[in-house]
Amino acid sequence: MIEAISEGPARGSWVERLARYWPRRVAAAEPLAAALLDHYHTGRPRRVAATRADGVRFEIETEEYFTLDGELAELDTLALEACRGRVLDVGAGAGRHTLALEARGLEVVAIDVSPLCVSLCRERGARDVRLFDVMKIDSESALGRFDTIFFGMQTIGVAGGIETLGRLLVRLKSCLAPGGELLVDSSALRESWEGDDSDVSATRGEIVLSTRYRGWRGAPFPWLYLSEEDLTAVAESAGFETRTLGSVGSGEFLARLRVR
Repeated sequence: MIEAISEGPARGSWVERLARYWPRRVAAAEPLAAALLDHYHTGRPRRVAATRADGVRFEIETEEYFTLDGELAELDTLALEACRGRVLDVGAGAGRHTLALEARGLEVVAIDVSPLCVSLCRERGARDVRLFDVMKIDSESALGRFDTIFFGMQTIGVAGGIETLGRLLVRLKSCLAPGGELLVDSSALRESWEGDDSDVSATRGEIVLSTRYRGWRGAPFPWLYLSEEDLTAVAESAGFETRTLGSVGSGEFLARLRVR
């Protein structure tokens, strides 16, 4: 059983105010992971503050990590229907996709870089959850081969850049069973990096983020947003053919990548 993250001092107390100025530095994924854990144990949605290196700020809400309903419901439905055979769920988070796929009778290996998320997925009943960084995957890893490798909720962004994504896709080819495929959910960057709407460079979707929750501040990390055109171009260079399975009005799309 996981212990919930402490609720801490009452809002507005001197301890909380102190934490705002001297936050505890943690690994990049841990502020969101802690918020997910709090949500699960209290039943109350949480918000994680996110800041881009160019100053753009937004919030990440935990509710979507526990449901298949909402804005991305259409893409989730398409993704679950497209998954087959042995599935690798990359960046499992709270396990929403893993649990849904297991309910369909599929064998799923869920991976996440956060020990808190790994423990949370296990507590929620996921059968095979491992602490693993997909950026270190190769044909020699103990994970084995998969019929489907699924990057849900824009997890493909962990590649951080176009060049590193290309190298990751090449390595992922060796982790696919014959006839296997990748499922990728992503979107173009809504607010151009550094506010330049005229930016059409190949690196326009590469940003740096940091997150904060309570007194925890995560280490900055690179993240990649991909338009359909950019994903297609990178995938083609890595030896994949791409087909868009669906998209929603907010800009997210789901694509299937198959080895040519």
